[in-house]
Amino acid sequence: MIVSSIIAVDLFIVLIPDAHTQHAIAIISLNITGATATGLGVIAVLRHGISGSHGKSYLFLTIGIALWFAADLGIMYSYFVLNVDEFKQITLLDMLWLGGYLFLIFHLISIIRTIRIRNLSITLTIISAVIIGFVIVNLVSFLPIPESFLNNGEIDAAKKGYGLSDLVVTILYPILDLCLIVPSITILLNIYREYHHSVPWVLASVSLLVNAIADNGYTNDYINGSASALPWDLFYIADFIIMSGALFWYNRYHITDYISKKNKKNEYIN
Repeated sequence: MIVSSIIAVDLFIVLIPDAHTQHAIAIISLNITGATATGLGVIAVLRHGISGSHGKSYLFLTIGIALWFAADLGIMYSYFVLNVDEFKQITLLDMLWLGGYLFLIFHLISIIRTIRIRNLSITLTIISAVIIGFVIVNLVSFLPIPESFLNNGEIDAAKKGYGLSDLVVTILYPILDLCLIVPSITILLNIYREYHHSVPWVLASVSLLVNAIADNGYTNDYINGSASALPWDLFYIADFIIMSGALFWYNRYHITDYISKKNKKNEYIN
């Protein structure tokens, strides 16, 4: 269901011949999927509460998704109301995305604290290889630093350059991407074998992994002065769809089981 939904939405967008319409539909699709994931997250928090490690995990996840969705709403408002297509400098929306990263990292850490690292040597080997490859790819993309980022620390509007603050914030993205990739891979390699628990954790980790890959690709394009929403918006849409599937599973099975056991315990006490 998740794979078919991703293929259907992304293929529909790709097959649109007009570039302007294609971009507009991608933005709308991104916000619809973002709203769906955020709504399911809010439902999960309200149903489970914020007590315990799982409650905090749902809360962190929902806040992170909500911040990203708020940033995407800003993109949609800017595109349709302000007629701004691509942002040339760092804006308030970047603060929303960066804030979302922090809460999603907290979410992944809270999951790791509840699982057992069964394959420590394999996990460390794979993570080390990923980190080394990630660093090399980003060094190739970042170095040498484009002159557009170095205009004496100030934005040269006439030359459409970037300030050093833009460079600092831009560098934060791949760092935070790596902070999502490492725990996501750790979870995927050491997930519980229990079916009902493993499915949502796998989906949530894959979702954040997809986002990190897409965000790193977009950041590299941005640095090289060729920032473009497509094809990366297709990855972001897939990210929200996968996350919606994870949250649906959380609500359908994990939280339902939790509430059922809690009610039975209260009945026993009474």
